[in-house]
Amino acid sequence: MKAITFHGVGDVRATEVPDPKVVDATDVVLRITTSAVCGSDLHQYHGRGGGALVQTGATMGHEFMGVVEETGAAVRSVRRGDRVIVPFSVSCGQCDWCRSRMPTQCTTTGRAVFGGRFGHVWGGGQAERIRVPFADHLCEKVPADMADDDAIFLGDILSTGYVCAENGGIRPGDSVAVFGAGPVGLLAMQSAQLFGPARVFAVDRVDYRLALAAELGAEPVDLDAGDPAEQLRARTGGRGPDVVLECVGAEAPFTQAIQAVRAGGTVSSVGVYVEVSMGFPAREAFFKDLTLKMGICNARNHMAPLMPLVRLGKLRPARIITHTMPLAEAPRGYAIFDRKEDRAIKVMLKP
Repeated sequence: MKAITFHGVGDVRATEVPDPKVVDATDVVLRITTSAVCGSDLHQYHGRGGGALVQTGATMGHEFMGVVEETGAAVRSVRRGDRVIVPFSVSCGQCDWCRSRMPTQCTTTGRAVFGGRFGHVWGGGQAERIRVPFADHLCEKVPADMADDDAIFLGDILSTGYVCAENGGIRPGDSVAVFGAGPVGLLAMQSAQLFGPARVFAVDRVDYRLALAAELGAEPVDLDAGDPAEQLRARTGGRGPDVVLECVGAEAPFTQAIQAVRAGGTVSSVGVYVEVSMGFPAREAFFKDLTLKMGICNARNHMAPLMPLVRLGKLRPARIITHTMPLAEAPRGYAIFDRKEDRAIKVMLKP
């Protein structure tokens, strides 16, 4: 089958690899109908992330969905022909962490990610087919009337954006600032609106991202126009926003989020950090009496609850899609997404 494989920094290729097969009784094999390039794929693309870096020849990608083609003997919840979405992280559903609704900490899989190198190495979803283990736990059926572009992000970035907003503790009338108007940030802005804020600000420096944020109801804050904390205080009566959602995963925006939020406010961070360590403005956070919540999203918990919000149009994840291309053109998709060319925000791949 055709798959997108890693061959070094900045080098992903469409190659032929063996078809996946059912290995364990709890496995299914999916025929992938849609996959996507995620911002965290760029960490591997750039050679960042230490142990998260995939091996040469490994299949990339953890955002995907498809149709069940084969099932293991023990699979009960799905059958051939079912359309399903799958979360980005691999978990068993049975260990203590999974039973505690923290499947990203699964001890059976070693906190594995499809297409990643934590724990067991599982093949990625930027391919024509994929083996999915623990299918009864990981697979969520998709209704026939729901398009792939509406459903696929439930397995990663929509759930992540929603959790970022939920962890912010947004209350009606709050002001909310979102640092990063990439795919996760844009979906965090949509999710934040569900909680009734009076104002949502989008902090970024890419003009076309800020334009889409404005279309989604956010007020743009251009990083190139000056210190974002000062800009946000100027727009909030000198206080700063009540809640800041950090959706980048780097030292600078994390620090700026703490500087910008009002005293007694909340910073919620879901950006994927690849640095082993970074500076933390602990003194400022301490004296501002801040609440900080951060961590990787347990997307498996949120796929089913968020699905009706998408079907009813209360969340519109497909609006962030800018490019859809054949799987074989994924190297170009990576390049334009990485370089912010051709106004790329979200690149989708079709086998």
